[in-house]
Amino acid sequence: MIKAIIVEDETYLRDYIRAHISHQFANDVVIVGEADSVKESLKIIQHVKPDLILLDIHLADGTGFDILTQTMYKEF
Repeated sequence: MIKAIIVEDETYLRDYIRAHISHQFANDVVIVGEADSVKESLKIIQHVKPDLILLDIHLADGTGFDILTQTMYKEF
């Protein structure tokens, strides 16, 4: 099972992505976390160590690229 997190600052888009993943990939992917900021996503990544990150580019406190450069865990 692939552990995934969703990083998206728009609630309706997080809801849509979660529903789509759950419907289309229910046997293969489990959403183990959601975040709406760089700061929150870094905490979640470190804690759950996901296999997959569905990443928004523009967030309120930075960008998805900031997450990629700041995270200590990089095995996704």
